[in-house]
Parts: sequence; C-alpha cells; structure tokens
Amino acid sequence: MPLRSKAAAITAAKDFLEMVCMQHDAHVVGWMSDAGGEYKSDLFDRALLEKGIKIYQSAPRTPMQNGHTERLGCTLMDKAESMQHQACIPDSWWEFVFAHATHIYNHTLVARLRWCTPHEMLKGEMPNIDHLRVFGCGAFVYLPATARANKMAPKSELMTYVYRCCPWQ
Repeated sequence: MPLRSKAAAITAAKDFLEMVCMQHDAHVVGWMSDAGGEYKSDLFDRALLEKGIKIYQSAPRTPMQNGHTERLGCTLMDKAESMQHQACIPDSWWEFVFAHATHIYNHTLVARLRWCTPHEMLKGEMPNIDHLRVFGCGAFVYLPATARANKMAPKSELMTYVYRCCPWQ
C-alpha cells in the first residue's frame, strides 16, 4: 500500500491486517519494523497490541538486521524506476509504477522461495500472466455509448497503460 505520508502508516497497517484476516483467514502474530518514525507512536503500538500482535524492532541505524526487506525495497525501486524512465511517465504517477513493479515481482520466480513465485506460495497455484502488458504502452479503452458525443464518434480512445488492478490476481 503506497503511503503518501508517514501518518498514513497506521491506516495502511490496519487495512493490511484486515485484508490478511478476511482474504487469507489468517492472523498476524508479529510485526517487525525498523523502528522508523511512522511505526513508533503510542497509537500504532496500541493498535497492534489490541489485536494481540507482538512488536519487534531492529536496532536503530542497522538496516542489515532487515536484510531481506531492505533488498526487496531496493529491487522494487529499481524495477519501478526503470519502468518509469522507459515509459517516460512523470514522477507524480509513482504509485502506478510501484504497484506494477510489485505485481511483476509477485509473479516472478524467486530463488529464496525455491524458484516459486510469491503468488504461488501465498495461493498455492501457478499465477496466470496472460494479463501482463508493457508498462506505459498504448492501450485502447472502450467508451460506452453514454460517453460518446454521437453515433459516429469513436468507440475507443487511445490512452497510456499504467496498471491493471485485478483483485483476483
């Protein structure tokens, strides 16, 4: 979930915990963070403790204690940055670029997961990649009759593909 500010972390965390519970019928038992400012408030701690979640924090200024997470963050940022530059997408569209990079990562084989995809590990099935398109490519979007000026108006409009949100994917 993209955070526009550090204050949005608590809302995003609550949404994440609810999603895990509803979609996967699972409960989070521990929350590991780097003790960043967005995760160090009484309100945030109380929200986790009320749900019975144990709070773990790495030592200050030691990103090496969160090695996998730090590397994943770098991997996603590198993917997003290269897609953004290749597609000539403005910086203000960073959420779409990052969402697409994350989606691609979740459908890519990972050595640490014994050459399975994160999607496969979570859902127990091979991911379908038929829907994947080149980020930033041209895409024709259908215009319903109510959106057209008249019967002779085009039935589609050329737009830029940024991300297809598939709740089932």
